[in-house]
Amino acid sequence: MNEQEKKQVIKNVYIALKNRDVNPSGIFDKVGRWYAEHGELINVRAPSRAWPYSQMQACRTHKYVKAVAEKFGFESEKELLGLI
Repeated sequence: MNEQEKKQVIKNVYIALKNRDVNPSGIFDKVGRWYAEHGELINVRAPSRAWPYSQMQACRTHKYVKAVAEKFGFESEKELLGLI
């Protein structure tokens, strides 16, 4: 897969996250705060009762998709979606 194809796959995954067609990986705690599976790749405040989805919103950005793609690598759009 060349660089142009990789950029297109990253863009497609970002659009799917943005449109809520797919959801990022993470867990909820007992009070409803959501924590990202790959929280080390985002720079955002920790979830709180007032802002329980701060990490979820950060995981729906192009920057996050690109960081996951660079860290783990991918060979197809399906594989990248599995990593998100």
